[in-house]
Amino acid sequence: MNVCVLNTGLWDRTEGLINWTGTKWIEDTLDGGISVWFKDMKRADGTNEGLKRWLRRDDAGCELVPEGSFLTLSQERKVWDDKLKAQCLCGGVKFYVTRPTGASRKVRSPFPDLMVPYHSNSPANPDNVTWWLRDNDTKYLAGTCACPSCRLASGCEIQSWAFVPKCNIFQEGGSPLDLSKGTLKSYASSEGVTREFCGTCGATVFWHCDERPDLIDVSVGLFDPEQGARVEGWLDWWTDRVSFEELAHSKDLVASLADGLKRWKVEQNNV
Repeated sequence: MNVCVLNTGLWDRTEGLINWTGTKWIEDTLDGGISVWFKDMKRADGTNEGLKRWLRRDDAGCELVPEGSFLTLSQERKVWDDKLKAQCLCGGVKFYVTRPTGASRKVRSPFPDLMVPYHSNSPANPDNVTWWLRDNDTKYLAGTCACPSCRLASGCEIQSWAFVPKCNIFQEGGSPLDLSKGTLKSYASSEGVTREFCGTCGATVFWHCDERPDLIDVSVGLFDPEQGARVEGWLDWWTDRVSFEELAHSKDLVASLADGLKRWKVEQNNV
């Protein structure tokens, strides 16, 4: 019998059809990746009937996610390099990110839905808060998105993005970012919005829009795996909400992620 693996983000519905049971290849993440935010399944309707621990560690002998905790074991790795390498699976897209600079603070952008829900009608940023810079301007903000466009573009219910000024993204050889280089392809996914992907291996790479052309969303999965999947030496994760969680396709899954993010923040603060 042949078995196919299907991206569930492309389905017209998953509720009542998919039983989310766990995370595979945790050991390869070095830090547990987003699996640390999926400790328990949470019902989107708030009933929480049948709530259970569901994070099954499929890697033999893997102890990255200690029992009863959202935290992962500490890993020895270099996190304060001055360049963060990134590439797609086939290597046709390669670039690197530098630490924030004075130019990073001159970028202008309204708040993203990750921080201020668009349905609240208040995403403006009149005081020019540099929300994309974190930890005393040494890291970049990162977050998770469940919007329909990201879901259909990637085939997955959850897309992780880092918000990086264009002036801090460089081609492999050191020249400024050029969206026409390598195997990078562009797609206008909606009015005023462009996405880049690798035309060979299909990796999701960038998201940017006319409203904030100098601030680029970079797909976190492309970053140097030696830094750990969450790349916490460079990224500060937003835990207050999942972007466009109101439009989530797999509502129980995204509700579990939103709950796990908040609980992870509490544990982080108590360490």
